[in-house]
Amino acid sequence: MEQQGSGFRFFFYLIGFSAIFLAFIYTSVFSYQQYANLRADLTTASNNNDIQLRAAMAMRAAVRERAIFLWQMTLLETPEDRKQLFNTFYSQGSEYHKSRLTLLNTELDHPEQSILAKLDKQAANRTPELRTFSELLTDNRVQDFRLELSKVLKDKTTIAGFLDQFITLQQVQNEDIWQDSAHKMEGLLSELITRMVLIISGGFLFAVYVMVTASKQNKMIRIANQELRHLACHDNLTGLPNRRFLLHQLDIVLAAAKRKQHKVAIIFIDLDDFKPINDTYGHDAGDLCLQDVSNRISKVIRGSDMLGRLGGDEFLLILSEIESSTQAIAVIQKILGIISEDFPIGESTTNLSASIGLYIYSLEDINAEEAITLADKAMYQAKKMGKNQFYII
Repeated sequence: MEQQGSGFRFFFYLIGFSAIFLAFIYTSVFSYQQYANLRADLTTASNNNDIQLRAAMAMRAAVRERAIFLWQMTLLETPEDRKQLFNTFYSQGSEYHKSRLTLLNTELDHPEQSILAKLDKQAANRTPELRTFSELLTDNRVQDFRLELSKVLKDKTTIAGFLDQFITLQQVQNEDIWQDSAHKMEGLLSELITRMVLIISGGFLFAVYVMVTASKQNKMIRIANQELRHLACHDNLTGLPNRRFLLHQLDIVLAAAKRKQHKVAIIFIDLDDFKPINDTYGHDAGDLCLQDVSNRISKVIRGSDMLGRLGGDEFLLILSEIESSTQAIAVIQKILGIISEDFPIGESTTNLSASIGLYIYSLEDINAEEAITLADKAMYQAKKMGKNQFYII
């Protein structure tokens, strides 16, 4: 009888532990499949969003460059000189349409399609006016282009505004993608732990195994969440704070400055003629230049100041708690100096310059977005003055 009872218990234990083992195997495989599917979905969505963001930024840059070329052509005295700039002007248009086709070949949701539809409608409505203005520029008669230029630049600003909306939407969506992935990852971990807890009740050995596994996975999730939070708030190329994080921090700085009765300097930095570097040396070399620029600027600012990348070749520097504009001007002069130094590219070197806009916040009732817009306007004034200049608004 004892032998029969022992045999029965052995058989029962074998079945029990086998069931626990099979349940563990099933749970592990099922969780891994869910993780793999989540990772694949995240990669697909992130890649699609990155392509859309790069295309929209390229379109935005083309619109800005075309506006600058139009303004430059109105300053030339002869139609022959203006015609020489038209090839570059039209090449920017080709870049715009190439990036637009890239954008249309991606998966667009309803808000993105709505913005693009408005953008295309605006561009189509303004095409005759732009064509008329182009004909005026090539006419041999002496004319005053100021009124027509103002209309065309206003149209360009409207188109750029739609692209800014699209870029902002992409940045928000990119952050939402990572946050949603983090939530799903946490949910997946929670489900996995729940299944493991049910399984480990069947045996001490499984309990030890599950605790060790859960500890490792918790650590991986914490590290992954930290990386996700960093990626959501920082630029992938330079590691600097991105536009969304800068806006959040600037709101905090402005509120503190108003409370403490301090001034704040908002400095908008835009590299001059950066596109030829990408065209001549390649985008990898351009990326290295942007990283070098961010490193150089970081060396001449205080630890309490904040440098961020808005996108493309645009940077924003926030100087908190300054006494006067003289302090900010001294920093700007240092920045112009270090940017004008040679940049190594392979076995050769190249030169850069920057146009810088400065806005001094003096307790006005404005938010971070408005402060950056003012600094951006000052930068455009500096760009009109020529390369390697700054302007205070």
